[in-house]
Amino acid sequence: MAREAGKATTGKGKTWRKEWGNLGGYLFIAPLVLMWLIFGAYPYFRGLLIALQDYRLLDAQTWSPFNSFNGLHNFIEMLGDKAVWQGIKSAFFLYLSWFPFTAALSLFTAVMLNRVKTNWLASVYRVLITLAWVVPLPAAMYMWTQIYEPNFGYLTYFLRDVLHIWRHTPAWTSDLFWYWPAIGLASAWKGFGYYMLLFLLGLYNIPRDLYDAARVDGANGWQQFRYVELPGIRNIMLLFLVTNVGFLGAGTVEMLTFTAGPGDIYTTLALYSWRVSFEGATRLGYGAALALFAGLINLGLVTIVFKTLRSEKA
Repeated sequence: MAREAGKATTGKGKTWRKEWGNLGGYLFIAPLVLMWLIFGAYPYFRGLLIALQDYRLLDAQTWSPFNSFNGLHNFIEMLGDKAVWQGIKSAFFLYLSWFPFTAALSLFTAVMLNRVKTNWLASVYRVLITLAWVVPLPAAMYMWTQIYEPNFGYLTYFLRDVLHIWRHTPAWTSDLFWYWPAIGLASAWKGFGYYMLLFLLGLYNIPRDLYDAARVDGANGWQQFRYVELPGIRNIMLLFLVTNVGFLGAGTVEMLTFTAGPGDIYTTLALYSWRVSFEGATRLGYGAALALFAGLINLGLVTIVFKTLRSEKA
C-alpha cells in the first residue's frame, strides 16, 4: 500500500511538473505572440477592413466601420476608374525601364567579378560597385534630381548647352520614349549593386571542381557560363525574380522624385493609391482597396514565377 501511495504521489508530481513546464513555455512565447498580434495581425486585419469602408482620413465619423462600411463598393468603383488602368500601364512601363537592364548588368558584373583572381582587386571592385546601394535612398534620389533637373541639371546643361541636342526642355520631361529610360537608369544605378552581390554569392558557392572539369572538356568562357554558372545560380535567379516581379507596388519614390510627367499622365498605381489616400479628399478606404488589388495581382505573379521556375532547393 505504501509503495502504491508513493507511486501515485510521484505520478502526480511528474504531471504537475509537466503541466508547469508547458505553462512556462507558453509564458515564454507570450510576448512574441502579443507583439505579432499588435504589429502583424491587427494591421493586416484593419487594412482589409478599411478597404471595405468609405474611410476618409480627415473625417472622424468615417473611422468606425459601423458608420462607413460600404462592402465591395470601392472595388466596383475601381473597375470604372480610368486612372487605375493607366496606373497599371505606367507601373508596367516603369518595370520594363529598369528590370531587364538591371538583371543583365547585375549578372554580367557578377560573372566578370567572379573571374577576377586577385583577392584585393576583387574586394575593391565589390566595394565600388555596391557603393550606390549603400547610399541612402533620399540622398541617391536627390543626386539624380540634380542631374535631371530640366533647367539647371548637370545632364540638361551637357545635352542642351554643350552638345546642343535639345534647345529648351529636355525630352525626358515630356517625351515618353525618353521619360521611362531616364527613370529606369536611376533605378538601375541604385539597385544593381545589391543584385550583383546576390548573384556573386551564388557564384561563389559553385564548387571549383565543376570549373576544372569544364576546362578539361575544353569549355570556353561562354560555355562555362551556360553549363556551369547559370545552373549553379538557378535558386538565386528565382529569388531575384520573386522579389522583383511584384511591380504594381513600386514607383512611388521614383514618381515623387522625378514627377509623373506632364499632367501626371505617367502616375503608377502605387502613387495613385498614395495620392488618393493622403491628398485631396484623403479617401483612405479607396486607397486601401487599390493597394489590396495591387497586392493580389502581385501575389498571382509570384505564384506564376514559382510554378514556372520552381526549384527543389528554393
